[in-house]
Amino acid sequence: MKNICLFVLLLFPSMFFGQSVDFKIQYQPQTKYSQKVEQSIENTLYYSASDTILEKLKNNGIQNPTITKNVSNIESVFKAGKLKSDGTFPITIEFLKSVNSDNKVLIPNGTLIYGKGTVSKMPQLDSIVSDGMEDTFKKSILNTVQSTFSQLDLPQKTLKIGESFSQETPFTIPIATASMEMILTTTYTFVSVVNNTANFDISIVYKMKVSIEKYNVKGSGTGKGKMNYDTVNHFPTKYDLDTEMIFDMKQEAFSLQAKTKSGFYQTIEISKS
Repeated sequence: MKNICLFVLLLFPSMFFGQSVDFKIQYQPQTKYSQKVEQSIENTLYYSASDTILEKLKNNGIQNPTITKNVSNIESVFKAGKLKSDGTFPITIEFLKSVNSDNKVLIPNGTLIYGKGTVSKMPQLDSIVSDGMEDTFKKSILNTVQSTFSQLDLPQKTLKIGESFSQETPFTIPIATASMEMILTTTYTFVSVVNNTANFDISIVYKMKVSIEKYNVKGSGTGKGKMNYDTVNHFPTKYDLDTEMIFDMKQEAFSLQAKTKSGFYQTIEISKS
């Protein structure tokens, strides 16, 4: 009986702590990725000043606090073609639906983006086709979609349950006539694996890289979320993230606090084409 108990005790840790996952996000040839994204943003501006200044703001129709909300929903499909002899495969991205909470179309339905991909690197986009879309807007959409791939370009690692890794991403936010440089640190922690799905907890920290003395601006933020990773297809199938950022700008007679809450909720269905 004692021997059986000892065997169970020795086996128990390996059952829960011996599980590992080969983490490597990559697009595969002859595969279709159907994606749905809901993104929400809520901005709140608080003004602090003398009664005279606040009264002027009120007379100009500015509420204190000023709250704006917006939600956008985007559906698209990413199709990867056959693998070529040079190790690349053609890709197309088609936007099926793209509207915000005001029912405004953000990207015309049927808009197509073309490029090429490889198994080892993120895709490179080269052109966009959309009837009636101005060239400047086409370029903006192309650059925006290309930048989203950098968020998927995470390091390849073999992780055991409880292990984590972090990635730093610099970005810039315009403030008046200046720019605020910030560092986004995202930490992924491997928490479990069930039926070929590895589950990760996500934590985010925003920090200012350099303070803006001219405007006396301070900024910081945090975020939490979860990611489901398909261990067979080497790709996330669900990504939920909620973040909050706060900026304080103070001058002699006036101060402003801006709070931004955002949510990003993504699901991806993967199928072979």
